Amino acid sequence: MEKIPLHIISGFLGSGKTTFLKRVIEKYSGEIKIGIIQNEFAPANIDGVELKQTGKDFQLLEINNGSVFCACLLGDFTRRLEKFIDETQPEVIIMEASGLSDTTSICEILSSGAVAEKIYLASNWCIVDAQNFRKTGLMKQRAIHQLLMADIIVINKIDLSQAGVAKIKEEIKKMNPFAKIMESIYCDIDIELGQIPEAKFYLGQVESMARPDINSMAIKSSRKLSYESLKEFLNEWASKAYRIKGFVNLKTGETTAVQCTFNQVSLKPIRKSFHPTELIAISEKFTLREWNKSFKEYSKS
Repeated sequence: MEKIPLHIISGFLGSGKTTFLKRVIEKYSGEIKIGIIQNEFAPANIDGVELKQTGKDFQLLEINNGSVFCACLLGDFTRRLEKFIDETQPEVIIMEASGLSDTTSICEILSSGAVAEKIYLASNWCIVDAQNFRKTGLMKQRAIHQLLMADIIVINKIDLSQAGVAKIKEEIKKMNPFAKIMESIYCDIDIELGQIPEAKFYLGQVESMARPDINSMAIKSSRKLSYESLKEFLNEWASKAYRIKGFVNLKTGETTAVQCTFNQVSLKPIRKSFHPTELIAISEKFTLREWNKSFKEYSKS
């Protein structure tokens, strides 16, 4: 069975995730068989009702009463996800994650068990509310984490921003220097088709091109590397991966952002501290066990 690409749409509460999802459905429904996963803390999924009102053709799996990223609920989620895939046979899956979710943890779900044989993490989008960017209160760290791990960031509601979109963009770039940043009103953007190495919402070519047998994997670690060891580690594995990205804590106490595409390795220091180290890889040439073992060895040098 060919693995199915899964795209995450994250963003803080009220940022416009469901609006963005409706745009995707309107564009690709009928062309591609879409599976939607909606995850909310509330017992009733109002957003699911809103999607159904579009009248478009898609399959919907609703996960309510808690985040799929909560450890106590992972077993139930993976069983429901497997059943959903087997019954609906989607060509692409799009997950609208809870506004309070930890998006990196989905990679840990995809890295093991029967789910790993069915899907892989294709891209991670984050929608930002330009009007309320600095009003997340006690949940600010959650919102920042979603921004840090995103491939593409959409600054939405730019027409309502009083602080200025340029300032928001500058602040996001300091946190995540490798993310592609787009601006929108009502999430009205050009959703691009593309290939695996690119951070795009690549939904196309599902009929003409067979999907590769890709593995998604994540490393979360309190171990720290020297700058030289980190470069050696990435140089060893970058050529074997479609993409490696994340944040690594160095022995100097600094944190560096990582972005690798094939042989291209890029490192940029960031002002925000990041704990623990988090790295995500998409590859068909190595396993999480091999990659994690190598990371541990380089942390000793």
